[in-house]
Amino acid sequence: MVREFFRRMRYLLNRRQFDEALEDEMEFHREMAAREGRKNFGNTLRLREQSREAWGWTWIDRLGQDLRYAVRKLVQAPGFTLTASLVLAIGIGVNVMAFSLFNLVALKPLPVRAPDSLVRLQRRSPEIIAGEMPYPSTLFYRAHAHSLQAVMATMGAPPMEVENDVQPVSNIYITSNYFGELGTRAALGRLIDTAHEESADAAPVTVLSFGFWQRRFGGDPSVVGRVIHLNKKPVTVVGVLPAAFASLEDQNADVWLPLSQQPYFVDGSTALTDFSAPGVRVWARLASGVNSRSAEEELLALTNELRKQYPKVIWDHEYIHSDPAGHSLVMQREMYQVAAMVGFLVLLILAVACANLGGLLVARGVSREHEMNIRTSIGASRMRIFRQLFTESILLALLGSAVGVALSCAVLRVALVQLEAPGWMSARPDWRVLLFAIGTTLAAAVFFGLAPALQMARHRQRKTLARQFLVGAQVAASCVLLIISGLLVRAVRHLLYTDPGFGYEQVVGISPGLDNHGYTPAAAQVYLEQLKTRLRSYPGVASVALSKIPMLGNGLTSYMSVEIKGHPVNIYPNWVDPEFFHTMSIPIVRGRNLLPRETGAVVVSESLARLQWPGENPVGKRLWPDGDNMDIIVGVAGNARIKALNEDDAVEAYWPVQPGDMAQMTLVVKTAGAPDGLVPAMKSMIEQIDSRLFPNIWLLKAGFHHSAQQVEQVAAVVSLLGTVAVLLAGVGIFGLVAYALSQSMKGIAIRLALGARRTQIVASLLRQFLWPIALGMGTGVGAAAVLSKTLRKFLFGVSNLDPLSYAGAIATLIGILSIAMLLPARRALRPDLAKLLHYE
Repeated sequence: MVREFFRRMRYLLNRRQFDEALEDEMEFHREMAAREGRKNFGNTLRLREQSREAWGWTWIDRLGQDLRYAVRKLVQAPGFTLTASLVLAIGIGVNVMAFSLFNLVALKPLPVRAPDSLVRLQRRSPEIIAGEMPYPSTLFYRAHAHSLQAVMATMGAPPMEVENDVQPVSNIYITSNYFGELGTRAALGRLIDTAHEESADAAPVTVLSFGFWQRRFGGDPSVVGRVIHLNKKPVTVVGVLPAAFASLEDQNADVWLPLSQQPYFVDGSTALTDFSAPGVRVWARLASGVNSRSAEEELLALTNELRKQYPKVIWDHEYIHSDPAGHSLVMQREMYQVAAMVGFLVLLILAVACANLGGLLVARGVSREHEMNIRTSIGASRMRIFRQLFTESILLALLGSAVGVALSCAVLRVALVQLEAPGWMSARPDWRVLLFAIGTTLAAAVFFGLAPALQMARHRQRKTLARQFLVGAQVAASCVLLIISGLLVRAVRHLLYTDPGFGYEQVVGISPGLDNHGYTPAAAQVYLEQLKTRLRSYPGVASVALSKIPMLGNGLTSYMSVEIKGHPVNIYPNWVDPEFFHTMSIPIVRGRNLLPRETGAVVVSESLARLQWPGENPVGKRLWPDGDNMDIIVGVAGNARIKALNEDDAVEAYWPVQPGDMAQMTLVVKTAGAPDGLVPAMKSMIEQIDSRLFPNIWLLKAGFHHSAQQVEQVAAVVSLLGTVAVLLAGVGIFGLVAYALSQSMKGIAIRLALGARRTQIVASLLRQFLWPIALGMGTGVGAAAVLSKTLRKFLFGVSNLDPLSYAGAIATLIGILSIAMLLPARRALRPDLAKLLHYE
């Protein structure tokens, strides 16, 4: 084996000497054959190839020859090479960019210490899922869980004022070990750590984000050690985070504060001692050799022990669930479905690009028919010709891939800036992206280059089956993308221009944060009544109401999973006062409104009444006839998609405000005109009653449009993909039709000279493209119907089988394809008959 290896290496290093010796030997045998009277010595080129095969590893030689020849052919046709490279660059670039985004959020670990050992802990029971847990529970788990090496916690907070600036800044409280466990180092100064900030008695400090330090302080390094005021309280800046800091939180805050000092910033807060106070988000690092399942088992035992000590605050059958936390996004089943659908859509772009390029290669093959015949006549085998042609396809794919990767990096860099992505997210491709790009390149080369190469090697360039298949593939892919984009555009229009069942344009949400400041239910009730009185008396305020669930003010959604007539249903609950329905413009369509301080009553939405009591009047009936709940339905309200904008039949239930929940209440204020100008006055009223409070105030219309913006962005991206696909398909079909007509010009001229009508000639020539277009449209419609099921959460009020979206997409595609087919046909029917028939 070793000897054979060195023999072949010797050939590779001394190819010229071997070729010269072979040529001398061939000449000797040719002379000997001539002396013996044999005139036909054989095909010299083929015999030389067979002799080289015996030396071994000649494929390297042939590969070099094929590459040099392919480069010459592509240089000789710069127009074709540029067009093919750009078409491929679009198809490959879109796919690489989509995979790069997926890689950043789901595959690439966070740049933190030992990301694989990080987990997110959440409270769960068969009926309830909570993303937060009481801080005292966190301390209990940290002290007793041996399977956890460390436990970290964070607590969100309303925006804070910095040095009396008009624009508040985002902030977050963290445990003192948070930065240390992540392995984060300060860009300037130091960070919060256990040596300094573990105790509540420590001096109040803060750490600034890199971006906030640049914006607010101009990157001044002397900010470290400076005392600034947050919500009018002095605090010392001890450091600045690095620009590429990676947080376990969904977003990076401007200001980072020690959780142990939360009561200093929030007067009267009991968040660190009270089980019923607002909770914290909890992360943990698994101990060495411990998996998440073992940790969950130990945490379950600790939860059962905690229930014995605090039976009123720990749920029945409560357990702690863990999710991997070492990536930017924890992928759930629904997310994988959406990711798979997006992946399929961008692959359709590549399919259209490859089909387009395949058509160009088929058309180009006719012009190279003479070349292929000459190569065959001098002894080249079909496999040799196929190998040469496929090498050209691979070279084209590599050119397109290089341009596509560069294009995707540039677009991704701009997208990350526009989306204000964390600094650690880079558009620079890593090994996963490069490996994906290589795989995509090879797949594209096979898809667009295999069939044309086989046809040309077999001298079947004029067969139409390959062209028809390519036409069908382009039409099917374009049809899917146009239908999906049409559905999303219709959903956005429905969301923006259809009544959601409640008023939001002139409503302001207010969260005083009474629970954060240690208000008792009785004190909170007194405060809220006083605030409501002042707000009602202010000019421009139409009505004021209480609601336990914030209205379009955050991303939190509370729902109850129940079963109605054998089907799972999510009910969105709320606890409101009687003024709520008038303030939110939700009509009571049957029965009556809730009464002040009423108990045992509930108002349900029309959708819930229709599901539970179809065709009946539910007023006076128990909410759950077969359950222990004794609440009586006193009224039926109109459907209001406040917490489920994507559901036309969102199911809601409203209970009266409970005295014990007063500290958690938010207010909704309806104004007579535009609400924007009243926000400062509302803030002033709240602070006049209690100067410790720094309320969170938001416009409901801003929250509504933020929800709509997510769908608008998805719709814009998919619409762009659809536009690119249909334009590529149009260009490809234009080229194929032009090629087919160019091959029939003499026949067209003869038929015109004999008196045939132009319309008959056009119909007969274009008929070969009609059935692949029809088949492609049918396939595209079926594929779109299946794929669109995964988009239901984005389809606000629009069915995934919406006939208008399908009809519009099909009509658009037919129009573009008709133009693409008729333009070359129109030119072909105006030939110079004398010139064409001169040699006939």
